[in-house]
Amino acid sequence: MREIDEMDMLGFLKVRAWNSNHERKKAEPKARYIDEVWPDLKP
Repeated sequence: MREIDEMDMLGFLKVRAWNSNHERKKAEPKARYIDEVWPDLKP
């Protein structure tokens, strides 16, 4: 219980918020050329 009392709650929440934003940015769609998306497509 002592560890819970001494925990830096605001620091913990800042780390969780940063991690959440980092994961969200990784999941955003990225601009790509059509050849990268469909490499087997022949004209």
